[in-house]
Amino acid sequence: MIETHDAVIIGAGPAGSTAAHVLARKGVRVLVLDKAEFPRDKLCAGLLTWKAVDVLERVYGDTAEGLLASGVFNAAQPGYAIRFRDRIIASGETLYPFHFTSRRVFDKHLLDQAVRAGADVRLGSHVAFVDPLAGVVRLDDGREFRGRYVIGCDGAASLVRRACPFDSAAWKAGMGGALEFSLPRTDPLLAGAVHPDLSADHPTVYAGFLRAGYGWVFPHADRLIIGIGGHSARHGREFRAKLREFVAFLGLPERLADAAKGHGLPYGNYIKTPWHGRTLLAGDAAGLVETLFGEGIYYALHSGELAGEAVSAALTRNADPAAVYGQGLNRDILPELIWSHRLRRVLYASQSWGFLPLLCFVRCGGRLFGEMVHGLRSYRLLLPRAKGPA
Repeated sequence: MIETHDAVIIGAGPAGSTAAHVLARKGVRVLVLDKAEFPRDKLCAGLLTWKAVDVLERVYGDTAEGLLASGVFNAAQPGYAIRFRDRIIASGETLYPFHFTSRRVFDKHLLDQAVRAGADVRLGSHVAFVDPLAGVVRLDDGREFRGRYVIGCDGAASLVRRACPFDSAAWKAGMGGALEFSLPRTDPLLAGAVHPDLSADHPTVYAGFLRAGYGWVFPHADRLIIGIGGHSARHGREFRAKLREFVAFLGLPERLADAAKGHGLPYGNYIKTPWHGRTLLAGDAAGLVETLFGEGIYYALHSGELAGEAVSAALTRNADPAAVYGQGLNRDILPELIWSHRLRRVLYASQSWGFLPLLCFVRCGGRLFGEMVHGLRSYRLLLPRAKGPA
């Protein structure tokens, strides 16, 4: 027999758990399927901006202070630095701190809240087939489910997206990637003559190593996340060699680069109309990742929220979910992706001129640049976008 639900959500990361929480608290019969058992590790630098915390407060009732006290967030740092190799382009403090989290902890926290709201979660469920028109989902053990609506939140390699008639060549052409590793703060390697950024309490990003990407050192409470990421379709073959170069620049042994793990990163291949039939896509499955710095957590959270609200509108008032979802995406998400992509093309193309274009952009923007990253200002000419923290 086929189990029937109002909504079937595939993927229990931030997008899937948020969509499930939105729907379950409205009394919708929602099923969440994920192949993993939680908690599970997830490659991610784990930095959250103000706009991500704003979604957590609005949807879940969480506050940054509460998440820090509970250990879901492990650090909060208002400082930042941007380098062009060894030259500091900008540094200082932002109006609102950056928060850091382990995805193993963060994703489990969100999923637990979806369960408490009433979502039916089936972990260890490997989805093998999706019919986006009929809303049928089949597991590899033969069990079938039908949803009046399906929300695909199953990441950059999304099975749900591949079941829909989206342009696979365009998706591949815009794909990015990242390589990263972590070092415990107590690792003896950090006690030697290494780069001062490795002992800093603020996040640092580095231009000048990749032609279409950047490097980072992000300080969590107990470890450093170190990596590089960028547009892999053009420069993916460079990644491992460039990571070795970056690691050597930091004064660390290059063998750390050889052990780094990689993952796909949507990096400009966002789908402007991520729906087909009874199916909506959210988060990385739809390519909804900011296209300059690669921020994904906010876009996963907010697109999951918008997808949940769209399905709720369809179920309760017979609205067209694609129209409702599209309105939200066009208001809050797609303009930022479009303008950040334009900015990325200009800044990366100008790297051949050295650090001056990046220096001019960051220095001229001043504090407005930090507000842009946090979502208080738009990537569109730094125009005001949201009212920030009091």
